[in-house]
Amino acid sequence: MINQYRSQETVRRRGIGGACLAVAAAIALALAPSAAAKPQAVSGGTTTLKMTRAVAEFFADTGTKVKAIKPAKDKKSGIQLPIKGGELDSKKAKGKVKQDGGIRLRGDGGKSELTKFVAKFGKRSKLTAKVDGDKTKLFELDTDKTKAKQKGSAVTYSKVKVITTRKGAALIEEITDMELEEPEFVFGKLKLNAETGGGELPVSGGDAGLVLDPAARTKFDSEGITRGAVSPATRQGDEYSFPVLGGKVAEDGGSGVIRLDGGIRLSKGGTNLELTKPRIHLGDGEITAVAGGERRTVMSFPAKRVEVTVDGKTVTVSGIRAKLTEEGATVINDAFGGSAFAEGDKFGELGVEATSS
Repeated sequence: MINQYRSQETVRRRGIGGACLAVAAAIALALAPSAAAKPQAVSGGTTTLKMTRAVAEFFADTGTKVKAIKPAKDKKSGIQLPIKGGELDSKKAKGKVKQDGGIRLRGDGGKSELTKFVAKFGKRSKLTAKVDGDKTKLFELDTDKTKAKQKGSAVTYSKVKVITTRKGAALIEEITDMELEEPEFVFGKLKLNAETGGGELPVSGGDAGLVLDPAARTKFDSEGITRGAVSPATRQGDEYSFPVLGGKVAEDGGSGVIRLDGGIRLSKGGTNLELTKPRIHLGDGEITAVAGGERRTVMSFPAKRVEVTVDGKTVTVSGIRAKLTEEGATVINDAFGGSAFAEGDKFGELGVEATSS
């Protein structure tokens, strides 16, 4: 079967042999440099891997499944892994970053879990992971064309190449039950968004206000869905107010998370859907909430349009124009049946006035 596959796909597979690696590539992102002339502590952020077309086709052709292990996430933009800690240099590729979560591979040859990724930048940049409990050097990191940009406390890294080692290639062959023609392949591009913590103001107290968009109000009314507030949030008409529990906000709006209390209750025919404990992720342009006992990414917004104003100890955040994500629309459709809601549907505009502690 392997020989047959190779005879039919030899030419195309020359460029996709490293497909499986794509998975690990996501983690390499984590390693990108932070925001300073010398390495400084990294407090959070994410790494995202966008697989090449060849990589995606290779996984599809071999029937190999690639899934994120929580708290990592499967996103449209790729596999996203949280940065757990470490230190990075924003001027050059130098430092060390640890990732949380991992990647699960399952194919005709078996399954494997890749966890505890560590990316190291320096003279010999590499990406290691625990493969079923054993530390393994899976990839080399090529940073010759890596670009670093800094905005406030956020540092982004792009154009990081992840190349398989022989051990990485061997793992791919084992999982896919396919023989690769070469042990080293470039399998994707990485993007890093790291948070150094510098320039972020801790906030507590205050309120966040949400004004429901007219389009959302019309959609809810046409579907017979009524709205309410989950205490301690309050509602007056189509305006909601949520107490600010805490969080951090960069003065340029480029990073930070604001944690809110209470929530929104949607009801129809005796069925209630509550979206509670909202969190506004400024750097990612996302709003998460707890629905059905699980935290979900229910809305998104253009992060570049967010404005932060600091006046003494008062921190004001404006310009958060929220729309439903695919996950948010699915949560509502599943709760009440039908398919009335879709990704990109306008939901409302949020503003926050909190106190810097």
